[in-house]
Amino acid sequence: MLRRRHRVLPALVLSLALLAAACGDSDADADADDASASAESDSTADAGRGDAATDDTEASTPDDDEQLSSDGEGSDPATLEPVAGGEIDWAFSDDGTGFDTTGSIAPGSIRLLSTLNDPLVVIDTNSDWQPNLAESVVPNDDFTSWTITMRPGLTFHDGEPIDGEAVRANLQAIKDSPAVGFALAPVESISVVDELSARVDLFVPWAAFPHILANQPGWLVSPSTIGTNETFVGTGPFMLESWIPNDSARVVRNPNYWRADEGLPYLDAINIKFLSEATVRRQAFEAGDVRGYHFPGDEGIVEYLEDDDVDVWISTGGANEYMWVLNTAVPPFDDVRVRRAMAHAIDQQFLVDTFRSGLTVPADGPISPSEKWYSPSGYPEFDPDAARALVDEYEAEVGPIEFELSISLNPAVVEVAEVMLSFLSDVGIDGSLREIGPGQAIVTLISDDFQAASWFQFAAPDPDDLYIFFHSSAGALNWSNLVDEDIDAGLDVGRASDDEATRGEGYRQFLEALGSAVPIIWVDHLGGVEAVAVIPEIHGIGVPGTLRDGGEIMPMTHGTRMLWNEIWLEQ
Repeated sequence: MLRRRHRVLPALVLSLALLAAACGDSDADADADDASASAESDSTADAGRGDAATDDTEASTPDDDEQLSSDGEGSDPATLEPVAGGEIDWAFSDDGTGFDTTGSIAPGSIRLLSTLNDPLVVIDTNSDWQPNLAESVVPNDDFTSWTITMRPGLTFHDGEPIDGEAVRANLQAIKDSPAVGFALAPVESISVVDELSARVDLFVPWAAFPHILANQPGWLVSPSTIGTNETFVGTGPFMLESWIPNDSARVVRNPNYWRADEGLPYLDAINIKFLSEATVRRQAFEAGDVRGYHFPGDEGIVEYLEDDDVDVWISTGGANEYMWVLNTAVPPFDDVRVRRAMAHAIDQQFLVDTFRSGLTVPADGPISPSEKWYSPSGYPEFDPDAARALVDEYEAEVGPIEFELSISLNPAVVEVAEVMLSFLSDVGIDGSLREIGPGQAIVTLISDDFQAASWFQFAAPDPDDLYIFFHSSAGALNWSNLVDEDIDAGLDVGRASDDEATRGEGYRQFLEALGSAVPIIWVDHLGGVEAVAVIPEIHGIGVPGTLRDGGEIMPMTHGTRMLWNEIWLEQ
């Protein structure tokens, strides 16, 4: 969604709400500088990432009387024809850790990979999955087997064929991975059917299986490079020409792109700088050193709304949350009274008003109220008196409540955390900060080396993606270590059925059980602050992309994962 001076580009994306879920990571703390806590994430097997997204009501309401062009003078940019050519300079908030698709991929890597790879399926503007790189993804009658058939004649960046064996090899490598194999735990076997097809057989019905192919399991790489971390040989519109860790990267047009006959991609190259601080990115943008950047932050967004020389695009697909994950396997959070007391003690609306410029909404779970799978969770409301009563009851039996919050010391995130700690102190809960290094939160959580941890997560197309983070069988990715039969049962129902009403009832049960057990202290859905700022001459960012076979692709899903193949520069 485009925001500028209370005028909004009338596009289909304005009325769309994509389903939340997905992953997060400590590096989200680095991104939080941008939105006072926004971060980047993606989904399912992407075990180490974080992000943000949704829209406030006013910004989501288009003004049909005003149409906005790239120059801000009132003509409709939808009437402009895309042109090929040109390079753009762009700033990402962090670099990431490399490109190994069988490992836990960090936020910066995901943003870079979005220029280099096309997933097997994509999410359309109705929030449904559609074949993309794959020609078809077809189940058997009971959803215990899926056949993935590739389009003929496709090649990787190195010229190797994208065929049935390539699909099998990539999926098998992910299933065998100790880092992310849990994402394919229901998979019994993966086999080649014919030259262009592979079959995935499952232990149990999995009706939502294709959604996972929009994310890490669906990011194919040339088989000889599977597990490679220093380079990426993928399927997408651009190829990696250079990468200097923690500094920069350059990607160039793929001349053999599978949609080259449609004139895609439009750009010749993208020059990417990694600038971790929001103020530095903004300075580079305003100096003309970059022409667009991720995460302008809540203050930047508010100011750019009044600037006709800047377009601000808000993510249309999904909303990550800022939260504290509580380790329910260790004191004091093995007692639900303490967890509920914390939830009662924290004034979410104050945090939204103070640190998000009112652009986000308080969260009561991992699914935003704007999404069709949402239902009220019964998460404890702000009530300091109720919090004190629970604290008094616990302390009379056990003793004082003390804990450490593991957090990367990004100033913006720490500022939010310190205010939250002050709310807890007011009701008798004593918390302190425990510093962990950049990129270490994923290790901290997987190893269970924490009591509470600052975290960003959950922005994916389908709530089935929540399965690996909340189901008791999820293992290392069930961050809170909570085991709850009602949570498991709800998620199992949502996974096994393709009936929307049945799935909705399963996710209602899941959300209510989660709201009651409080394994996570929710702050807000980070919609409204996950965004990019860009010069008006760059087009195609927040408008639906085109499917090869017709239809439209949701733009800017999973936070700020953009459709780079259809972005173009007005010459």
